Amino acid sequence: MSMRMRMRARMWTGLLGAAVIAATALAAGDAAAGRGRDGACPDRGRPAPNGRALGVPDHACRPPTTIRMSGTAYTFNTRRGIAGAEIHVDELPERFAVTDANGAWQLEVPIGRDVTPYIVAEGHHTIYLQTFRTGAADIEQVNFQTPEESVYNLLYLLIQSYIGRPPFEDGCVIVSTVSDPAVVGMTFDEFIHFAPHGVAGAAVYGEPPLPEPIYFNDAVFPDIDQELTSGDGGVLVANVPVGVYEVFATHPDYEFASFTATCEQDRVINANPPWGLHGIP
Repeated sequence: MSMRMRMRARMWTGLLGAAVIAATALAAGDAAAGRGRDGACPDRGRPAPNGRALGVPDHACRPPTTIRMSGTAYTFNTRRGIAGAEIHVDELPERFAVTDANGAWQLEVPIGRDVTPYIVAEGHHTIYLQTFRTGAADIEQVNFQTPEESVYNLLYLLIQSYIGRPPFEDGCVIVSTVSDPAVVGMTFDEFIHFAPHGVAGAAVYGEPPLPEPIYFNDAVFPDIDQELTSGDGGVLVANVPVGVYEVFATHPDYEFASFTATCEQDRVINANPPWGLHGIP
């Protein structure tokens, strides 16, 4: 091979090598940028063979704007999931999810918003949950403990007989469970088999002040003779005037999380475990 041919071969070999390096660098950069659009981009890049930084450019690394809420809808006082129920958010009317065959659901919601989920399910009464303030972390085990209409109607009549007037005459009804700290972090299957899950001997109050609470007895019925929570942990407050309330529980041996209840006329709010008035581990 002549000198000229050897020089030309080396030139083409060099050009081909440079092209391969450039293509590899571009592919790596594109892949990292794609990861950056889906994640938090912890690694901005690394040195490349040609001296150019590979990795995620600043403009491709944006903080997340949504989180995922998830949980399970089930029928009150049973272990049955509710399939085909619609889960809505009062503050985001365009967003909803449908529960699967086991009652599980999930929904993307914006960060930095107040969100009040509620359920619409055939044969069941519509129930609202507590109002959550979304942060950077997903919110899990957002469960709906949902009474069938027949059970709801019986409870309505029972409460009306106790207080001598309709339970929604002045606004809404707030329900919660003062629950054992052990429920925190449980999966739904673990939680649903952990019963009873209440803490006996707690008192419930609110800010602004709430009407007098009615506590559930160990047979899971509201009972005006029950002065504090039973082992069931259930509590109900009827005729709560329209407004926003922070609800608390106090006990000599436990501390409990509080929750926010957004009360609208005729609304049933059930801040159920493992949220609501759960014990702090």
